[in-house]
Amino acid sequence: MDKRALRIAIILGALSALGPLAIDMYLPALPMMVSDLATNDGAVQRSLMSFFIGLTLGQLVYGPVSDKVGRKPVIYVGLALFTLGSIGCAMATSIEQLTLLRLVQGLGGSIGMVIGMAVVRDLYTGALAGRLMALMIMVLGIAPILAPLFGSVVLSVTTWHVIFIVLAIYGVVAIAVVARYLPESRMPELRAVSHPSAAFKHYAGLLVSSKFIPYVLALALAQAGFFAYLSASSFVFISLHSLSPMTYSIIFGVNAVGLIAGAQLNARYVRKHGAANVVRCATVAYAIAAVVLALADQAGYASLPLLCVLLFVVITSMGFLLPPSTMLAMEAHGAIAGTAAALMGAFQFGLGAVGSAVVAALADGTAAPMLGVIAGCGVAAALVANLAFPKRTAPAGAGAAAHH
Repeated sequence: MDKRALRIAIILGALSALGPLAIDMYLPALPMMVSDLATNDGAVQRSLMSFFIGLTLGQLVYGPVSDKVGRKPVIYVGLALFTLGSIGCAMATSIEQLTLLRLVQGLGGSIGMVIGMAVVRDLYTGALAGRLMALMIMVLGIAPILAPLFGSVVLSVTTWHVIFIVLAIYGVVAIAVVARYLPESRMPELRAVSHPSAAFKHYAGLLVSSKFIPYVLALALAQAGFFAYLSASSFVFISLHSLSPMTYSIIFGVNAVGLIAGAQLNARYVRKHGAANVVRCATVAYAIAAVVLALADQAGYASLPLLCVLLFVVITSMGFLLPPSTMLAMEAHGAIAGTAAALMGAFQFGLGAVGSAVVAALADGTAAPMLGVIAGCGVAAALVANLAFPKRTAPAGAGAAAHH
């Protein structure tokens, strides 16, 4: 891989990390924000939900528009929104202001997720494209491990407002780096024949496709449970179990390692058993661990070690089902890959917003709302994967995985 390709992969990985950084860096601060903003757990969790809504809407728009006007102008708009939203969040004096500004921040932060895949597809093909995507994902994977730890370090010396100032600085630096080092990858002749309105027709077609919706739905339902964990885990570990923000961040980081390990290890199982079977098994493992944990909590047996172990199983299972679900959903839609990726991302973050909204609505000072939503999402994902996937004559994905 030449220096230029490596530099592009690192830049795109850093852009893709905008969303995870803005989600994970402030998680250790959520309990502190409840008292600072004179509000309650549920209201603070809704600020995460509004960020997910911004991520959902942004993804649907940026992909088609960047096909028409080019990648870089859209990147600048997204980064400007992210930076302004971050500055606004740092200055927020009420939970209502914070929730609205998190929506703006989410609209901007969604830019990296859509544009990263599009730029790689514009510039590279074959094995190099695969290697670039893997490097991007590695850069992206580091963010959920380091972000809460960094947030905890900030909290140990100053207030939660500074976390958003750091995110704003990240946005400004990203604008400068993109301007200097990232080439415009969308060719003028392709821009000339692109019609963003066509993407919305493709969205309609994908919504009724049996080769798209079941795979996306299984993934998005699992992700809704994962986002319930994101929105409430800091309250469960810090407020209920009296852990420090730093200890919580370490637990969160260990779970993130499980997620990445699952995503890296699944390829060998996909080759052997097929992508659809891997997704079925992963959703069942996710559902069993989540249901056992929810029932143990109701019975009064959800000790801290049991909570940590079973949440690790849930989140590692999430890692196992992410790549093959994505591959299955994209398999039949190569001609409209960008549109399909945008709709899939919107589904994931849209249901993620629903998951975090339900947890916020049910917030009662216990772990039950988070664990109940995770269990419900796990069971629903397992049912979709085992009952609604199209029947196949050969193990799907075995060949596809072998090419990567």
